[in-house]
Amino acid sequence: MKKFQFLAIAVIVMSIGWSVVNAQPAAGTNSKFTIASDEYSEISEKAINYLTSFNFDAWAEMLADDVVYMFPDGDVDTRTTLKGKQAVLDWWRNWQKTSGIKTMTVSEFNHVPFNVTEQLKGGALPGTYNISYFSSRQEYGKATVSLRMNFVMHFNAEKKIDRYFTYYDRSKIIQAAGANALKK
Repeated sequence: MKKFQFLAIAVIVMSIGWSVVNAQPAAGTNSKFTIASDEYSEISEKAINYLTSFNFDAWAEMLADDVVYMFPDGDVDTRTTLKGKQAVLDWWRNWQKTSGIKTMTVSEFNHVPFNVTEQLKGGALPGTYNISYFSSRQEYGKATVSLRMNFVMHFNAEKKIDRYFTYYDRSKIIQAAGANALKK
Protein backbone atom coordinates (compact mmCIF):
# COMPACT_ATOMS: atom_id res chain seq x y z
CA MET A 1 0.00 0.00 0.00
CA LYS A 2 2.81 2.43 0.86
CA LYS A 3 4.46 1.75 -2.51
CA PHE A 4 1.19 2.57 -4.28
CA GLN A 5 0.81 5.85 -2.32
CA PHE A 6 4.41 6.81 -3.10
CA LEU A 7 3.89 6.01 -6.80
CA ALA A 8 0.65 8.05 -6.90
CA ILE A 9 2.33 11.05 -5.25
CA ALA A 10 5.32 10.80 -7.61
CA VAL A 11 3.01 10.76 -10.67
CA ILE A 12 1.11 13.84 -9.37
CA VAL A 13 4.31 15.77 -8.61
CA MET A 14 5.80 14.92 -12.02
CA SER A 15 2.63 15.94 -13.86
CA ILE A 16 2.49 19.27 -11.98
CA GLY A 17 6.18 19.86 -12.77
CA TRP A 18 5.61 19.05 -16.45
CA SER A 19 2.65 21.48 -16.52
CA VAL A 20 4.75 24.28 -15.02
CA VAL A 21 7.67 23.70 -17.41
CA ASN A 22 5.37 23.66 -20.46
CA ALA A 23 3.01 26.42 -19.30
CA GLN A 24 2.23 29.31 -21.59
CA PRO A 25 2.40 32.88 -20.24
CA ALA A 26 -0.82 33.89 -18.53
CA ALA A 27 -3.18 36.20 -20.34
CA GLY A 28 -2.40 39.81 -19.49
CA THR A 29 1.34 39.31 -18.94
CA ASN A 30 3.82 41.73 -20.45
CA SER A 31 7.35 40.69 -21.36
CA LYS A 32 8.63 44.23 -20.66
CA PHE A 33 7.87 43.97 -16.92
CA THR A 34 8.30 41.54 -14.05
CA ILE A 35 7.39 41.85 -10.39
CA ALA A 36 10.24 43.03 -8.16
CA SER A 37 10.96 42.17 -4.54
CA ASP A 38 8.91 43.80 -1.77
CA GLU A 39 12.25 45.04 -0.45
CA TYR A 40 11.96 47.95 -2.90
CA SER A 41 8.57 48.88 -1.43
CA GLU A 42 10.12 48.94 2.04
CA ILE A 43 13.05 51.07 0.88
CA SER A 44 10.69 53.48 -0.89
CA GLU A 45 8.40 53.91 2.08
CA LYS A 46 11.35 54.48 4.39
CA ALA A 47 12.75 57.12 2.00
CA ILE A 48 9.41 58.93 1.74
CA ASN A 49 9.07 58.92 5.52
CA TYR A 50 12.55 60.42 5.92
CA LEU A 51 11.79 63.10 3.33
CA THR A 52 8.43 64.07 4.80
CA SER A 53 9.76 64.16 8.37
CA PHE A 54 12.55 66.48 7.12
CA ASN A 55 15.24 63.98 8.14
CA PHE A 56 17.34 64.96 5.14
CA ASP A 57 20.57 63.36 6.39
CA ALA A 58 18.95 59.91 6.64
CA TRP A 59 17.19 60.46 3.30
CA ALA A 60 20.51 61.41 1.68
CA GLU A 61 21.94 58.00 2.61
CA MET A 62 19.29 56.39 0.43
CA LEU A 63 20.01 58.54 -2.63
CA ALA A 64 22.55 57.87 -5.37
CA ASP A 65 25.05 60.67 -5.98
CA ASP A 66 23.61 61.14 -9.48
CA VAL A 67 19.95 61.18 -8.39
CA VAL A 68 17.50 63.06 -10.61
CA TYR A 69 14.36 64.43 -8.94
CA MET A 70 11.43 65.42 -11.19
CA PHE A 71 8.53 67.57 -9.99
CA PRO A 72 4.97 67.24 -11.38
CA ASP A 73 4.89 70.58 -13.17
CA GLY A 74 5.25 69.60 -16.80
CA ASP A 75 5.92 66.90 -19.33
CA VAL A 76 9.00 64.73 -19.79
CA ASP A 77 10.89 67.64 -21.40
CA THR A 78 9.45 70.60 -19.46
CA ARG A 79 9.11 69.55 -15.83
CA THR A 80 11.33 71.05 -13.15
CA THR A 81 14.26 68.69 -12.61
CA LEU A 82 16.98 68.65 -9.99
CA LYS A 83 20.19 66.78 -10.81
CA GLY A 84 22.64 65.43 -8.26
CA LYS A 85 22.29 64.60 -4.58
CA GLN A 86 23.53 67.98 -3.37
CA ALA A 87 21.13 69.94 -5.59
CA VAL A 88 18.19 67.80 -4.43
CA LEU A 89 19.09 68.17 -0.74
CA ASP A 90 19.72 71.92 -1.07
CA TRP A 91 16.34 72.46 -2.73
CA TRP A 92 14.42 70.51 -0.07
CA ARG A 93 16.25 72.14 2.85
CA ASN A 94 15.53 75.58 1.37
CA TRP A 95 11.88 74.66 0.72
CA GLN A 96 11.43 73.60 4.33
CA LYS A 97 12.84 76.95 5.52
CA THR A 98 10.94 79.18 3.08
CA SER A 99 7.60 77.48 2.35
CA GLY A 100 6.00 77.99 5.74
CA ILE A 101 5.45 74.26 6.18
CA LYS A 102 5.08 73.13 9.78
CA THR A 103 4.54 69.38 9.40
CA MET A 104 4.13 66.81 6.67
CA THR A 105 2.86 63.30 7.36
CA VAL A 106 2.16 60.37 5.05
CA SER A 107 -0.05 57.29 5.37
CA GLU A 108 -2.15 54.78 3.46
CA PHE A 109 0.73 53.48 1.34
CA ASN A 110 0.24 51.22 -1.66
CA HIS A 111 3.31 49.97 -3.53
CA VAL A 112 3.96 48.34 -6.87
CA PRO A 113 7.58 47.14 -7.20
CA PHE A 114 8.52 46.06 -10.70
CA ASN A 115 11.43 45.47 -13.06
CA VAL A 116 11.62 46.97 -16.53
CA THR A 117 13.33 44.38 -18.70
CA GLU A 118 13.81 46.43 -21.88
CA GLN A 119 14.07 50.05 -22.99
CA LEU A 120 10.74 51.87 -22.83
CA LYS A 121 9.46 55.02 -24.52
CA GLY A 122 10.09 58.42 -22.97
CA GLY A 123 13.60 57.62 -21.76
CA ALA A 124 12.57 55.32 -18.90
CA LEU A 125 15.55 53.34 -17.69
CA PRO A 126 15.54 49.55 -17.56
CA GLY A 127 15.88 48.22 -14.02
CA THR A 128 13.91 48.23 -10.80
CA TYR A 129 11.17 50.73 -9.95
CA ASN A 130 8.62 51.14 -7.22
CA ILE A 131 5.39 53.10 -7.53
CA SER A 132 4.33 54.47 -4.15
CA TYR A 133 0.80 55.81 -3.89
CA PHE A 134 0.01 57.43 -0.54
CA SER A 135 -1.89 60.12 1.37
CA SER A 136 -0.09 63.27 2.43
CA ARG A 137 -1.16 65.78 5.05
CA GLN A 138 0.73 69.07 5.13
CA GLU A 139 0.30 71.95 7.57
CA TYR A 140 1.24 75.49 6.55
CA GLY A 141 0.46 77.94 9.35
CA LYS A 142 -3.36 78.03 9.37
CA ALA A 143 -3.82 76.02 6.15
CA THR A 144 -3.86 72.23 5.92
CA VAL A 145 -3.52 70.30 2.67
CA SER A 146 -4.56 66.67 2.27
CA LEU A 147 -3.97 64.90 -1.03
CA ARG A 148 -2.93 61.65 -2.66
CA MET A 149 0.54 61.52 -4.17
CA ASN A 150 2.39 59.17 -6.50
CA PHE A 151 6.15 58.85 -6.32
CA VAL A 152 7.90 56.52 -8.73
CA MET A 153 11.45 55.63 -7.73
CA HIS A 154 14.13 53.92 -9.81
CA PHE A 155 16.96 52.07 -8.11
CA ASN A 156 20.56 51.57 -9.19
CA ALA A 157 22.50 48.33 -8.72
CA GLU A 158 23.38 49.33 -5.12
CA LYS A 159 19.66 49.76 -4.29
CA LYS A 160 20.08 53.52 -4.03
CA ILE A 161 17.36 55.75 -5.46
CA ASP A 162 18.66 57.40 -8.63
CA ARG A 163 15.36 58.73 -10.05
CA TYR A 164 12.28 60.29 -8.49
CA PHE A 165 9.25 60.91 -10.69
CA THR A 166 6.54 62.69 -8.68
CA TYR A 167 2.87 63.11 -9.56
CA TYR A 168 0.36 65.12 -7.51
CA ASP A 169 -1.86 68.19 -7.71
CA ARG A 170 0.40 71.09 -6.73
CA SER A 171 -2.38 73.72 -6.77
CA LYS A 172 -3.47 73.08 -3.16
CA ILE A 173 0.13 73.29 -1.95
CA ILE A 174 0.74 76.54 -3.84
CA GLN A 175 -2.43 78.03 -2.35
CA ALA A 176 -1.57 76.94 1.22
CA ALA A 177 2.06 78.10 0.98
CA GLY A 178 1.10 81.33 -0.74
CA ALA A 179 3.76 80.84 -3.40
CA ASN A 180 4.85 78.54 -6.20
CA ALA A 181 8.17 77.12 -5.01
CA LEU A 182 9.06 76.02 -8.56
CA LYS A 183 8.59 79.44 -10.13
CA LYS A 184 11.94 81.04 -10.71
